[in-house]
Amino acid sequence: MNSYKSKILIFAIIFAPITFSLGLWQIDRAAEKDNIIERFNELQNNPHKPINTEDKFANWEPISSYGAFTQYIILEDNALLDGQAGYKVYQYFRFEKNSGVFVNRGFIARGRLKNEVPEITTPNGQFLIKGSALYKNSNAFVKNIEESDKRIIQEFNIGLISNVYPELRADNIRPYIFNLDKNDQFKFKEIEKPINMSSDKHVGYAIQWFGLCLALIVLTIIAFRRKDE
Repeated sequence: MNSYKSKILIFAIIFAPITFSLGLWQIDRAAEKDNIIERFNELQNNPHKPINTEDKFANWEPISSYGAFTQYIILEDNALLDGQAGYKVYQYFRFEKNSGVFVNRGFIARGRLKNEVPEITTPNGQFLIKGSALYKNSNAFVKNIEESDKRIIQEFNIGLISNVYPELRADNIRPYIFNLDKNDQFKFKEIEKPINMSSDKHVGYAIQWFGLCLALIVLTIIAFRRKDE
């Protein structure tokens, strides 16, 4: 076998399995997304559970609470909705003395300047709110940086809230986020979704990877035959 054939064969041996494996991985991801959506749809048919009756809930499980919004607000930066940059708004909601949960009120667009934050009013009075429990996965690549407005953070992390509001250290803060129902009167724009990419897109990517693998094999065979002719 000459040097030309050896290089083609080595290239095919290395990249054909890689592209095929990536196709299989996308198929697995598609199945995973289908399972998430199926579970999400099942949960949406359940009644809202009061959060003072249980400590833990499933992700996206319907929940409810009666209490009052406080002045403690957190703004998660780098939110993007319909091509517009803004913030995710989290506001602390007390349902018992020294017990509360951060409510995700949704998305608000930011001003022309990064720290030009729109005014966020705190609802007055006691309210029954409904939504779903949402657990946030931390991103190791996101680092919180000091902003001119202490309420602005790069990633919402309940464990770091006391750095922003030390007065909440004595409170029993629920370990999940209360994602307010999109039709609630205090909801801004809905931004949270159970999945970021549909299973159909994963299948489409899988087809592309399998097609690339097949093309690589076919082109390698053609190259070998042409060289032998």
